[in-house]
Amino acid sequence: MQEKTAKPGAAAALARIVLASAWISCLAFASYWSIRFARADLLYRANTPGAISRAIELDPGNARYRAWQAELEEHEGRDPRPALLAASVLNARDSSIWTRLGLGAEIAGDYARAEECLLQAARVDRLSGPRITLMHYYFRRGDWVPFWKWSRHALEMSYGDAAPLFRLCWKASQDAGAIRSRAIPDRLAVLVQYLGFLLSEGRLDAAGPVSFDVLRSAGPDEARMLMDYCDRLLERGTVAPALAVWNAMCRRKLTPYPPLAPESRSPLTNGDFAAVPMLGGFDWHVAQLADVAVARLTSPAGLQFSLSGKQAERCELLWQQLPLVPHRVYRLRWWWRTSGMPSDAGIRWRVLDAATSQPSGENWQPAELTFASGEAALARLSLVSERQTGTARPEGSVFVRNVELESAR
Repeated sequence: MQEKTAKPGAAAALARIVLASAWISCLAFASYWSIRFARADLLYRANTPGAISRAIELDPGNARYRAWQAELEEHEGRDPRPALLAASVLNARDSSIWTRLGLGAEIAGDYARAEECLLQAARVDRLSGPRITLMHYYFRRGDWVPFWKWSRHALEMSYGDAAPLFRLCWKASQDAGAIRSRAIPDRLAVLVQYLGFLLSEGRLDAAGPVSFDVLRSAGPDEARMLMDYCDRLLERGTVAPALAVWNAMCRRKLTPYPPLAPESRSPLTNGDFAAVPMLGGFDWHVAQLADVAVARLTSPAGLQFSLSGKQAERCELLWQQLPLVPHRVYRLRWWWRTSGMPSDAGIRWRVLDAATSQPSGENWQPAELTFASGEAALARLSLVSERQTGTARPEGSVFVRNVELESAR
């Protein structure tokens, strides 16, 4: 008897049915788990202990749910460690879990366990957070060798405001050299921040070596911070350190000027106003007053100050710090003129105990002033506006150019 064979069309149809069934099963399986996970996420977002517990039942492999369960339990005064341990098993690469386990162990007095967990957080996370946590942990323990190690590691990876880390270092030690060598890495961004921190804290002596560390790699972006340091030194009257920083900036071309030599015959910067004043250091400082407008002249180079008549009774329009040699006589020369001002407007140069009369007319005219340095190694040369007794505040413009200073003997 001849066997019957299935027709090819019937076999293909059967195969399609099997494949379709398998596909439908897969879709149903995926849909089930998608719905289940979505339900778990909704419960997680409900942010209640009961909802979190139900979310964990629906998605038991989610470390994030376990970690948040620990947060809620701690908030309610219960022990969060079991939930944190479960989370650490589910996601051993989450540094925040190890950090919380470590801090919890520290609070419980289990310092060996605390250190182990905090170190594990730093192993799985190369960013600054775990390193900062270790820095604070060893500070609290008074364990200074690892404190300095992790301080340096934290600052090597730091971003944003590092002032709290610098402040913690200064709480650990008042030795500026030790802090610099142990904790501060040779990263320009960190060094600039550290210099700014030292200036804000008034630690000018500690800032000196750091300023030269910055200078080794400094570019235009760092010039302002170095200028601020120079200004702070000049405010304190410490001429030699300020001059050292200024001259180093000049040699690195961070200013358009050659280095200053007080013993030379001309210890004045930018007297021809060929460069835009840098408003700091040994360059010109230009008034920035609401009632005084300042314009730069180009032919010939100079400055124009336009007074509204509403400015203060006495105000500095322009000034520069001069490094001098004590017991020398200096001669100051310049050109100036006024426009729209009376002869008693009270515009004059002042330096130490010497002062000039004001320019007498609309035309450019030369003038000079001789003064003795006496004991001074630093003097402030100022162009000032001073209201004279019985007169109104001056209104109009004063122009100045070609300021020169030389040692007469």
